[in-house]
Amino acid sequence: MQIKKLTEAILRIDTTVNKIQFDKEWFYSVEDLEDYLKEDLEGIESVTFPLDFDGVKYPIKCTTWDDLQRFLEKDPVENFRTSVLKNRGKK
Repeated sequence: MQIKKLTEAILRIDTTVNKIQFDKEWFYSVEDLEDYLKEDLEGIESVTFPLDFDGVKYPIKCTTWDDLQRFLEKDPVENFRTSVLKNRGKK
């Protein structure tokens, strides 16, 4: 099975991910990205925007493409290593 490379252009046209443009930059719903990517994005840099759903505005955590890329490229065991080293000296 071949996995397609995700680009911002693909994400921008995908209707399953809610998005908003603010100050010439696109922001994507963190919750929708978690569903789309099947990834836990807890700890990703985000801001809250009022997104409109059927005329009702809801506060939604959103992130930028750059923040998403930075988060996904982060070493997954980075926090584990530092916590192990910190705890190593404690007895």
